[in-house]
Amino acid sequence: MRRSTVSSCSQMDTAPIRIEAVLFDADGVIQRPSQDRRRAWAEVLGRKSDVDRLLADVFAAEHRELAGHSSFVEALSQILTTWNCRGTLDEALRAWTMLDVDPGVIDVISALRQRGIRCYLATNQEPHRAQHMSETFGYKEVFDAEFYSCRLGIAKPDAAYFLAILNDIQVRPDRVLFLDDRQENVDAARGVGLHAIEFSLEAGLDALNQVLAEFGLRPPLSRPTQGRDG
Repeated sequence: MRRSTVSSCSQMDTAPIRIEAVLFDADGVIQRPSQDRRRAWAEVLGRKSDVDRLLADVFAAEHRELAGHSSFVEALSQILTTWNCRGTLDEALRAWTMLDVDPGVIDVISALRQRGIRCYLATNQEPHRAQHMSETFGYKEVFDAEFYSCRLGIAKPDAAYFLAILNDIQVRPDRVLFLDDRQENVDAARGVGLHAIEFSLEAGLDALNQVLAEFGLRPPLSRPTQGRDG
């Protein structure tokens, strides 16, 4: 289970840091599963029991497809057949993409970009959900660029994932900040010279602004938002 923490980096105690770009993970950092997602999967399965076991198979299939070398959609179709699910593949794919985007974090990203800080999406995703996030959630407009593992052909925490991003954005690693809710990914990013912090949505926007302020990106960076849907 992912931890809702914000961990500081000891590197911040030395020389002043100049950040030119921020990399944001997606799941647990800017988006979370919708509250209705479990109910949707129960409808796909045709019963409330065994949903966790079904999802375990789905997540295992996703993990195999993060580098984009095979088809998650085909794997999901096979899972539905194995489980004798009542729902269709389209219904399962809708359940799979039931995610809520945090509007406050999106405001922070917008504010950073307005200040001249480049913002990038750096996330492990299989191709179907990557396309949904880019087009339906509008991440292709939210960020300066998106780096999905399935498009790079390699996934976090492999150091090559971060090196590929650095090669693309042409920013020195010591001027890049990376936010992720998994410590293994944070450690990998630090290993190639990035400033990296473990952050979870559960910690809240104040915690996010605090992290950014510690790296010289001063708040206020977001506005109170009401009535916005992810």
